[in-house]
Amino acid sequence: MTPAVDLLIVFHNSRRWISDLMASLREISIPVTAYFLDNASTDGTPDLLATEVQSLPFRAYVLRSIRNNGFAHGINLLAGQGRAEFMFLLNPDTRLERGCLETLLARASSDARIGICEAKQLPREHPKTWDRSTGETSWCSGAAALIRREAFDEVGGFDAQLFFMYCEDVDLSWKLWLKGWKCIYVPTAIVQHFTQDIVQHKRRTLENYFSFRNSLFLYYRFGTRNDRGILWSFLRKRMLSNAYSLRSKALFAIALVDHIRYIPVVLHGGKEWEHGHTWIRLNETSLFL
Repeated sequence: MTPAVDLLIVFHNSRRWISDLMASLREISIPVTAYFLDNASTDGTPDLLATEVQSLPFRAYVLRSIRNNGFAHGINLLAGQGRAEFMFLLNPDTRLERGCLETLLARASSDARIGICEAKQLPREHPKTWDRSTGETSWCSGAAALIRREAFDEVGGFDAQLFFMYCEDVDLSWKLWLKGWKCIYVPTAIVQHFTQDIVQHKRRTLENYFSFRNSLFLYYRFGTRNDRGILWSFLRKRMLSNAYSLRSKALFAIALVDHIRYIPVVLHGGKEWEHGHTWIRLNETSLFL
């Protein structure tokens, strides 16, 4: 019988996290098939990964790429390898609390219109609202999310043409809402996520660059006239305030110029996504923060 869940993880220079991650994966109690992709790591990730997967209690496949595909394209590639009803997206710098995946699967299975379920991330959670009676939320982070394959396929998966990394999960979530699927936050499913802002001495160059550029893409695709104030506030804070260093502002300026070449791409087919929705809220993304 085909397991109900395909576990998808993209690795890039993730060696330091692998042992803890694998230890938590060994605690999964439901049938899964794992698909791992190494995105051209140079720190020994592939070798350690090949060793660690041998101790997993389920079938696992390790794929290697000679180039860094990014998160969005990497997940799309892995999604094409499996056929389970659900796909569990997980970052390599995580550790599952016992029962996390099982809880997400139970919630997703309770409602056929749930397209994606997000686990609670500790010690740092995304600052966004959610309905405590239904679990509905604006968007679900791809760091630890269970996605219904039918929903993922209906919106075309992640938009890898625009999103190398960062904001691709927001884009996917809002497309799901517009197609009639639900995005659900499940606080009883818990994952430890060692994000960039809590890892000492970790440079945030890529995060600053892509989060700035990709936030503009979200505005073009989903924003309305009423959201213009959010956009201008975002630009003023990033470029003029003292909240960011000169180095960060230089990165923002480069990203601002770079994003221009993508405008025709992001606007192509835009009418499909221009309709508003109560859960599409630009002020709950990095545009507002």
